[in-house]
Amino acid sequence: MRVCVACGRAFKPSSRHLRCPACRSRDQCTCGGEKQAKSATCASCRSEKGAANKNWRGGRTCHKAGYVMVYAPDHPRVRRRPYVFEHILVMEEMLGRHLYPDETVHHRNGMKDDNRPENLELWVRPQPSGIRVEDGLAWAREIVRRYEGLGSTSNSVQTSGD
Repeated sequence: MRVCVACGRAFKPSSRHLRCPACRSRDQCTCGGEKQAKSATCASCRSEKGAANKNWRGGRTCHKAGYVMVYAPDHPRVRRRPYVFEHILVMEEMLGRHLYPDETVHHRNGMKDDNRPENLELWVRPQPSGIRVEDGLAWAREIVRRYEGLGSTSNSVQTSGD
């Protein structure tokens, strides 16, 4: 009798096998893990990310709130899932930089999947009420400095308090 090195069961070998007949009949991947008979590799070795996945739709998906999301794994806004809202990416391309934390993008016509540049507005959240005058002035100067060139050329920058 011999003990199977894979499952620990005792078996009577017919030759120099180290695994029992049940373990030998299982399909194994090159890494040693079990795989299905039809598959070339096991689930942990399979690389079906991005275009290799049969359900790949070009990296675009729809958020449950109706916004279009785009696959962007290297974007700074990515947290748990590698998708970013398309309207944010379009606005960042228009500005030539990433959005600041106090900036949001607004759809002019209210349609969340219409991400044409002429339909998007950059909004800035104002300081909360009840702040010191010095802090309010410092914030206002920062906003003027940040958007000095944008406000005179286009009407796409607004504050959400207007």
